[in-house]
Amino acid sequence: MAAAELRVDLPGRRQPRRPLRLFFIFMVAVSVAILSVAFVPEIIAYAQGTFPIAPILHLHAAIMVAWIAAFAVQAYLGATRKIIQHQRAGRIAFAIGWLAWASMVFVEWRAMLVHPLPDTLPPYDEFLAGPYIYLTFPIFLAWAYRERRRPMRHKRLMLFALFLSLGAAVQRYVWLPMTDTRGGYWAIAAFMDVALLSPLVTFDLVTLRGRLHPVTVRATAALFFTQAVMLSLWGSSAWREFAYNISHALRRFA
Repeated sequence: MAAAELRVDLPGRRQPRRPLRLFFIFMVAVSVAILSVAFVPEIIAYAQGTFPIAPILHLHAAIMVAWIAAFAVQAYLGATRKIIQHQRAGRIAFAIGWLAWASMVFVEWRAMLVHPLPDTLPPYDEFLAGPYIYLTFPIFLAWAYRERRRPMRHKRLMLFALFLSLGAAVQRYVWLPMTDTRGGYWAIAAFMDVALLSPLVTFDLVTLRGRLHPVTVRATAALFFTQAVMLSLWGSSAWREFAYNISHALRRFA
């Protein structure tokens, strides 16, 4: 995050009560909990030698950890009003964010090369999850950069970007249903929406005295729109054939 000044977005709004200044640090803890549930079992299995992980994926994991850590550092600097340090670290945080985006894209395309491709069309619905994340994430990251001089807007948009980057973790929650039907990804999307929006909406209502911040509303609308597009394609013959042709073409030319 890279907040550049102290002015607030809504005229006349009082500063949040001190405990609520820790809200974004709390959201870092929520994101770490989501990641831990997904990846700690895999790390344990890897340490026991029962779950091989390609070396390149260790690099991807390190980049994603750096992205979460950058958000955490910025959240701490913002909460403690260390604005100068926040500004200076912001450029690094954004660079790490774009590196994380590039890593997400690489991992998704690599998977099409190294993992066996499905023989039937329905499993190609799952190929939608990656594009949904790595095409939506940069929207919020770029939007957050544009709003970096408006801290109340900026930090909310960075939070949306952060939670979008957790998608791969939630896809490992095998107790969430993911089916071949049109609504196949709905449970994962709903889980992420609840984890992000429930605390954020509560934060807005408390700090803004019963109102939602305009950016919370706009960002939520943008998020729901991208999810609607994804879910409308899920289960469609057009997407399945497109994903089948692209993945097989990539495999042939690689």
